[in-house]
Amino acid sequence: TAIEDRRIRRLGGNKTISIDVRIIAAANQDLRQAAENGTFREDLFHRLDLYRLRLPSLRDRPEDLPDLADHLLRQIERRHHLSGKTLSSQGVVRLKRYPWPGNVRELEHVLERAVVFEERSELNLDFLGPPTPPPGRGDKDPGEWFNPAFAFPEEGFHLEEAINRIIGHALLQTNQNVSAAARLLDVPRDYIRYRLKKAPGGTGSSDA
Repeated sequence: TAIEDRRIRRLGGNKTISIDVRIIAAANQDLRQAAENGTFREDLFHRLDLYRLRLPSLRDRPEDLPDLADHLLRQIERRHHLSGKTLSSQGVVRLKRYPWPGNVRELEHVLERAVVFEERSELNLDFLGPPTPPPGRGDKDPGEWFNPAFAFPEEGFHLEEAINRIIGHALLQTNQNVSAAARLLDVPRDYIRYRLKKAPGGTGSSDA
């Protein structure tokens, strides 16, 4: 094989080419167990299994979140031609409290959402919920009552679609109440009204 012999032959070619490569593979499951269960090729597993590194999920390393979030913010700023965005102290607390079921991809989406919606330079991430559990919620995770992963598709991300989905989910959480949705997202009420009128077909909602 190419991994073992370090030689390849191009499709349609008749010449063997020597290669000097290092293969780095990542998985979100136990590949040894998968190989034993027959759901992953055992021969491929043994060819890949030279050095093994375990990267803990975000929920297991909250101390890394501020630095990782800052790195991602710089990338998002370049993408949107912005600068000066930082996390507030409350934003850092919210990052550390949230369970991150979607791991780093979800963190990036959350930060991009904050850059889009929060006009201030210091990002509070209010849509992740209060820094401490609200009265009557006990120790429930914020994700149980508002899940930021809902808003962004895994692929084919479009900003307009994402904004509409965020607002739609906030309205769903607040029984179509524009004022309550605006408070949940920490945006002006008139902004949600504008987005509703702009959305294809419009969206009915109350304003109590």
